[in-house]
Amino acid sequence: MSKKLAKKSPRASAPARVPLDALDRKILLALIDNARATNVEIAKKAGLSEAPCLRRIRQLEARGVIQGYRAQLAPDAVGIGFVAFVTLVLDYITASTAEQFYKEIRAIPEIMACYIVSGGYDAVLHVAAADSQSYSNIVFDRLRRIPGVKDVRTSFVMRTIKEGVGYPLID
Repeated sequence: MSKKLAKKSPRASAPARVPLDALDRKILLALIDNARATNVEIAKKAGLSEAPCLRRIRQLEARGVIQGYRAQLAPDAVGIGFVAFVTLVLDYITASTAEQFYKEIRAIPEIMACYIVSGGYDAVLHVAAADSQSYSNIVFDRLRRIPGVKDVRTSFVMRTIKEGVGYPLID
């Protein structure tokens, strides 16, 4: 990528590893299992009373360990019939065109995730669209028009075997 997109993404500027004790881990595992669990349910799984459990959850949120709570949607139920991973090769770009790239990528709602990566390409996108025509419009009307985008390659998802809902809690 050679000086292409040197600015860090918001996730890259997240806090350094935060020390977690056994109770924090139990709370996080309970939330990973069910983010809609009540404080009573989480406290019971963690072996805490309600007030200390809620206090720890608030501390985990404040320290940036818990960054949010989301609903996991069924793609077919919301009209998503086409999912792809897209790799982009970028030309040498300046800081201002990098900012424009970030802004344009964030403005495309069908792009679920964008990662700046090392290797033979510079960015990997996770894209969800209604159908192949909608996806084609995203590529030709949006992605290929972003300054600095040199090459776009697509791998279509044919079958999902496993899909993560967030990062795993590892030691």
